[in-house]
Amino acid sequence: MSKYRRDIILVIKDDAIHPDAIDIRVECLNDIIAYVDNIDGFCKAHELVTRYRITSNKNKILDAVRYEQLKPFRFLINKN
Repeated sequence: MSKYRRDIILVIKDDAIHPDAIDIRVECLNDIIAYVDNIDGFCKAHELVTRYRITSNKNKILDAVRYEQLKPFRFLINKN
């Protein structure tokens, strides 16, 4: 059973690659994704826009996304 909770599709051109090499590549990709896929990375990549201001404050962003749906006139903007 996989210890990761994400699906990764790995497209490889070489038919003669060893299955162990594929596992190593998938593990490396999971390590890279886990490095940036956390709360700090999420807050650095987003801004919260309200009716009167734009903020990058981590606590305000986390408070806004705590619920399933954002409150009216609040928007989460990706900086990328």
